[in-house]
Amino acid sequence: MILSQNTSTIRSLNLLLMVCINLVFGISHDLSDSSKEPCILKMTLRNFRSILSWELKNHSIKPTHYTLWYTIMSELDDMYTVENCTNTTRSFCDLTGMWTQMHETYLAMVEGFRGSTSLVSCKHGFLLAMDMSFEPPEFEIVGFTDHIIVTVKFPSVFEKELQSAISLIIEEESEGIVKKHKPEIKENFSGNFTYVIDKLILNTNYCVSVYFEPRGQETVIKSPSKCTLLQPGQES
Repeated sequence: MILSQNTSTIRSLNLLLMVCINLVFGISHDLSDSSKEPCILKMTLRNFRSILSWELKNHSIKPTHYTLWYTIMSELDDMYTVENCTNTTRSFCDLTGMWTQMHETYLAMVEGFRGSTSLVSCKHGFLLAMDMSFEPPEFEIVGFTDHIIVTVKFPSVFEKELQSAISLIIEEESEGIVKKHKPEIKENFSGNFTYVIDKLILNTNYCVSVYFEPRGQETVIKSPSKCTLLQPGQES
């Protein structure tokens, strides 16, 4: 049934009421199961920004704009709208600084409109520690005669709880041998991070990949490798 945009608040309150009933009566309901939802919602850390994106499964439905609602499950509060993601024409929302608690479950609802008519509504629950994907950071390498300097580009502000949920991995590969480096990063670190891979062999080609390893997840997204041949005369 096609609904007017004025019923969006009622829809969000009904969704919140459903969640409350499930919690009170102990009904088992996997809010992260999106198999029956008309959209695919994903949460991704991209360039250190927390991005919620969505894609309609039925491409014949073509909303002109979307509105995002969300609430925090443990608070059972009213659903909020996000100023930059209300009546937006984009199919994503930047939630950096808003969704910050890695062990909270956030319930999101995206509603798509054409004019003032609601065409589609999707909901999804996200436990960030388990449901967020972590894209690799940008990095550069410089090779010398016996070592490689790896510079990883971090933002000026890196959220503390997010930092505690992931480990930075620098992977070195040469002649089929892979070595994993797990450098320690100080709390509240900001700015570029520099790491030295030393005790390397001259006239040897080395490839480096950098990625995040989230605690509690098995899936990682590795960066494309960057390679360098260590040659004489490349003194630091």
